[in-house]
Amino acid sequence: MANLLTGNPLFVDTAATVISTPTRVQMIQWIDDAADIADDDDLNITINQTTIAAKIALTANEVGNVAVWTMTYPLGLMVNNLVVTTIDHGTLLVFIE
Repeated sequence: MANLLTGNPLFVDTAATVISTPTRVQMIQWIDDAADIADDDDLNITINQTTIAAKIALTANEVGNVAVWTMTYPLGLMVNNLVVTTIDHGTLLVFIE
Protein backbone atom coordinates (compact mmCIF):
# COMPACT_ATOMS: atom_id res chain seq x y z
CA MET A 1 0.00 0.00 0.00
CA ALA A 2 1.12 3.57 -0.58
CA ASN A 3 0.44 6.61 1.57
CA LEU A 4 -3.11 7.92 1.25
CA LEU A 5 -3.07 11.52 2.47
CA THR A 6 -6.64 12.44 1.56
CA GLY A 7 -9.83 11.27 3.21
CA ASN A 8 -10.35 10.23 6.80
CA PRO A 9 -8.42 8.50 8.22
CA LEU A 10 -5.12 9.31 6.53
CA PHE A 11 -3.00 6.18 5.85
CA VAL A 12 0.80 6.40 6.16
CA ASP A 13 3.18 3.47 5.64
CA THR A 14 6.33 5.32 4.51
CA ALA A 15 8.08 8.49 5.65
CA ALA A 16 6.07 11.57 4.66
CA THR A 17 4.81 14.99 5.62
CA VAL A 18 1.26 14.06 6.56
CA ILE A 19 -0.17 17.41 7.71
CA SER A 20 1.24 20.81 6.78
CA THR A 21 -1.70 23.13 7.48
CA PRO A 22 -3.66 23.54 10.74
CA THR A 23 -5.82 20.44 11.19
CA ARG A 24 -7.67 19.11 14.23
CA VAL A 25 -6.67 15.49 14.95
CA GLN A 26 -8.79 13.16 17.09
CA MET A 27 -6.71 9.98 17.11
CA ILE A 28 -3.45 8.51 15.79
CA GLN A 29 -2.96 4.73 15.63
CA TRP A 30 -0.08 2.54 14.51
CA ILE A 31 -1.69 -0.67 13.29
CA ASP A 32 -0.30 -4.03 12.25
CA ASP A 33 -2.46 -4.26 9.13
CA ALA A 34 -0.30 -6.81 7.28
CA ALA A 35 0.85 -8.84 10.32
CA ASP A 36 4.43 -7.72 9.64
CA ILE A 37 5.29 -5.62 12.71
CA ALA A 38 8.13 -7.38 14.50
CA ASP A 39 10.21 -7.02 17.64
CA ASP A 40 12.30 -3.82 17.68
CA ASP A 41 10.30 -2.02 14.94
CA ASP A 42 10.27 1.78 15.21
CA LEU A 43 7.82 4.59 14.59
CA ASN A 44 9.13 8.17 14.81
CA ILE A 45 6.85 11.11 14.19
CA THR A 46 7.05 14.84 14.77
CA ILE A 47 3.92 16.74 15.76
CA ASN A 48 4.24 20.54 15.97
CA GLN A 49 8.04 20.24 16.30
CA THR A 50 7.79 17.63 19.12
CA THR A 51 9.35 14.25 18.31
CA ILE A 52 7.59 11.10 19.48
CA ALA A 53 9.38 7.74 19.28
CA ALA A 54 7.68 4.36 19.65
CA LYS A 55 9.43 0.98 19.64
CA ILE A 56 7.81 -2.45 19.64
CA ALA A 57 9.07 -4.98 22.18
CA LEU A 58 7.57 -8.41 21.51
CA THR A 59 8.21 -11.80 23.00
CA ALA A 60 6.60 -13.44 19.94
CA ASN A 61 7.28 -11.94 16.51
CA GLU A 62 3.65 -11.58 15.47
CA VAL A 63 0.86 -9.38 16.77
CA GLY A 64 -1.46 -9.65 13.76
CA ASN A 65 -3.96 -7.01 12.74
CA VAL A 66 -4.17 -4.96 15.92
CA ALA A 67 -3.42 -1.40 16.99
CA VAL A 68 0.00 -1.53 18.65
CA TRP A 69 0.12 2.15 19.65
CA THR A 70 -2.61 4.81 20.02
CA MET A 71 -2.84 8.49 20.98
CA THR A 72 -6.37 9.84 21.46
CA TYR A 73 -7.48 13.46 21.72
CA PRO A 74 -11.23 13.47 22.57
CA LEU A 75 -11.49 17.25 22.16
CA GLY A 76 -9.14 17.28 19.17
CA LEU A 77 -5.51 18.39 18.99
CA MET A 78 -4.67 21.30 16.68
CA VAL A 79 -1.80 20.02 14.54
CA ASN A 80 0.10 22.50 12.38
CA ASN A 81 2.45 19.87 11.01
CA LEU A 82 2.84 16.12 11.36
CA VAL A 83 5.80 14.33 9.80
CA VAL A 84 6.50 10.59 9.85
CA THR A 85 10.28 10.14 9.72
CA THR A 86 10.44 6.38 10.42
CA ILE A 87 7.87 3.60 10.16
CA ASP A 88 9.47 0.17 9.90
CA HIS A 89 6.27 -1.81 9.30
CA GLY A 90 2.53 -1.40 9.67
CA THR A 91 0.43 1.66 8.90
CA LEU A 92 -0.15 4.89 10.79
CA LEU A 93 -3.78 6.02 10.76
CA VAL A 94 -4.50 9.69 11.44
CA PHE A 95 -8.15 10.46 12.18
CA ILE A 96 -9.08 14.10 11.59
CA GLU A 97 -12.20 16.08 12.55
